[in-house]
Amino acid sequence: MSALRCVCFSVLLLSSVPALAGGYSFPDSGIVAYGRGGAFVASADNQYAQYYNPAGLVRMERPTLNVGLSAVQQNVTFTRQDEEGGFLEPAVNLAKPFLIPQLGFATPLTEDFGFAFGFYSPFAPDYLYAEDGAQRYTIIDSVIWNFSIGPSLAWQPVPEFSVGFGLQWQVLRVEERLKVTTSGRDDPNGDVAVDARTLDVFTPGFNVGVLIEPVEALSIGISLQPATKFKARGNGELDFSESALAPFLDQTVYTDDDIALNIALPLVLRGGVAVRPVPTLEVEVAGYWEQWSVMSDITVEEIDVTVTGPIIGEQPVDETLELPAGFRDVFSIRLGGEYQVTDIFAVRAGGFYETSSLETNKVSVALFDTPKIQLGTGTSLLLFDHLGLDVSFAYLLFQSREVRNSEVTQINVLEGEESVVGNGDYTSNGWMVGAGLTWAFGALPE
Repeated sequence: MSALRCVCFSVLLLSSVPALAGGYSFPDSGIVAYGRGGAFVASADNQYAQYYNPAGLVRMERPTLNVGLSAVQQNVTFTRQDEEGGFLEPAVNLAKPFLIPQLGFATPLTEDFGFAFGFYSPFAPDYLYAEDGAQRYTIIDSVIWNFSIGPSLAWQPVPEFSVGFGLQWQVLRVEERLKVTTSGRDDPNGDVAVDARTLDVFTPGFNVGVLIEPVEALSIGISLQPATKFKARGNGELDFSESALAPFLDQTVYTDDDIALNIALPLVLRGGVAVRPVPTLEVEVAGYWEQWSVMSDITVEEIDVTVTGPIIGEQPVDETLELPAGFRDVFSIRLGGEYQVTDIFAVRAGGFYETSSLETNKVSVALFDTPKIQLGTGTSLLLFDHLGLDVSFAYLLFQSREVRNSEVTQINVLEGEESVVGNGDYTSNGWMVGAGLTWAFGALPE
């Protein structure tokens, strides 16, 4: 019984983690914002103020409807070192770019109130590796998707101060595939394939923000996204067809159709200061703090699987387990700005540096988070009085790692020896590119 329990629980542990560390490997959202390196807390002035600082919605001058699409890609190469010190065939992320939509409506209600309703999502790429690659004991396939939809309202009681509040319908989807071992060695004949597919279709949330503008040329913004606890439900599958245990079981595939995964995403605190030395130029310095230490453990509940065989009889598994996660908090510093070249054309650029949520000896292909920098750029063009086009591109570079003291091991379903599978050389980079259209209703403001 303990052997199978190890399999079931390890599936869920690994399925809950990969793209979550460090505020997702790509910590920005919104086409205009990531073109400025995410320095969009004190400058937020469109529907994506819902994400960065809802108080910025008071800046809306006329109703707007925006639609857009971004493609997100992370390239990862892992050259694993075996126990003899040699190197195996490199494992490369084969996943196609992940497409993320942008959709929302924002409008001024009065001179003192702004409102928006929209869809927004932090960016997280897909991961897909060879079924029998050197990385298979930590990841084969992974999809993590988290998004929010809902209304936000901003109020400006006095010209120097605004406050914003947003309600969120949050959704979390977690899917993962990997292999564990029955031999304690890098041996395909001892592999057990595991799959988990879970979904939380509704968890409520909120965020708040303030905007202080003592003079026209200066803005100070602060926003807070509290930690959110999710409970994702779904199914898990164990495939023993390649394992040495297969002859001793009545069947090779066992499925639990109703498992529950409890996981917390972090509190995020953002702050920024924007200056406008001339009316056509805006520059912002911002800082983010993400409390990833809130994910101290992951709880798996409602496990209900019975493995049967002529020798082992019936072995039910129906317990709850708390799994350690061990993340640390993350901080990033950002600089970005925008210049209005003409009445109809603007350019933007920016970047950031972000720390890692992991110690080096805990880095793996399934959880590759190291210190990183991102550089972004973009343009905005007013095509007609009512239609605007935004285009942005960002490049992300992770620090490479040569890991020789890894704590990442195989998961052995027999609770015996477990080989270290995290040692090796890691390199990674990524990119985001997107375009969006904004339709504005009513006459142009003076």
